[in-house]
Amino acid sequence: MNNAGQMKVNSTSYLIFIALLLITIFLGLILFGCDSRTEQYHIEILAGDPGSHEVVTGFKERMAELGYVEGQNILYSLNDFSTFSDPTQEVRIKTQAAHGADLIFTLFTEVSLVAREASASTGTPMVFAYAAIEDTGLIKSIREPGGRITGVRYPGPEQIIKRLEILNQIAPQNKRIFIVYVRDYATIHPVLTELRTLARSLGVSLVEAEVQGLDDLEKELLMRDQLPDPGMDAILLMPDNVNHSHAGWKMIRDFAARHDLPIAGSFFHAVEQGALFGNANDMVEVGRQAAPLVDKILQGIPAGTIPVVSPEPDLYINYKRAQELGLDIPEGLLRQAKSILQ
Repeated sequence: MNNAGQMKVNSTSYLIFIALLLITIFLGLILFGCDSRTEQYHIEILAGDPGSHEVVTGFKERMAELGYVEGQNILYSLNDFSTFSDPTQEVRIKTQAAHGADLIFTLFTEVSLVAREASASTGTPMVFAYAAIEDTGLIKSIREPGGRITGVRYPGPEQIIKRLEILNQIAPQNKRIFIVYVRDYATIHPVLTELRTLARSLGVSLVEAEVQGLDDLEKELLMRDQLPDPGMDAILLMPDNVNHSHAGWKMIRDFAARHDLPIAGSFFHAVEQGALFGNANDMVEVGRQAAPLVDKILQGIPAGTIPVVSPEPDLYINYKRAQELGLDIPEGLLRQAKSILQ
């Protein structure tokens, strides 16, 4: 074969190679694009205060990063149950949970417990965010939650224990720690058991007040206002819907301000509003941590086989409030803090 013929053969072979390569790439793109994210899913979001909007924001952000475009391959229905004490709320949650969505995303403990029961007959998978799992029966275990449910837990016992430890580090002279709580609230019993044990080991006394609602809290604080000594050296915020309601938190912080008492708080907003410090989770991050769990379920992995996520809490310190109270913050705590308010 002469040189011209050889060049023609080489050119033809090259064109065939390029064509095959392009076909392979095209087919690969088609196959890659045909995963289950091209289907349209419906997520029913059942949310309860506080912090719902932050969790939902983080959740949707991470879902978008995973390839779920709202209005295209995923639809969200948001149902706000921010006044859970309303007796009609449980009925509404049960109604929404039985709607037949592809997945139910629940926020916080009470809503999650009701939704789990209500959706049992439909078999709809469920992912919870910041719900208590100790003594609630929500899941079987962290490693294998079982059934059709998984999520991001509320790390209540370890978080509240750490709260008392931090308070003791900052103010070891404060031996009477006031806690007010709703006894039958889902998160309280396991937390209270651990807290009492730690208090004994630290040599501090828990000044406990049981309430059923905001009226009881108001009466308790007014009664202590009238005493020469309010009967406490510090306040530790407990994880229930009275401590963390807008009105309840305002009563507690105003009482603490009147008596120059440090508050061992929770979320960053509590520290901004006068708590000495707070240790809690970033709610946006909690939502982001829930999204990969939902993605796995939508890709066909049974929810009950996906381990529950335990988020790491952040520490916030109100250095200005510490100075007002004449308290020194240990250097080690300052180094651990995510935010320090000067």
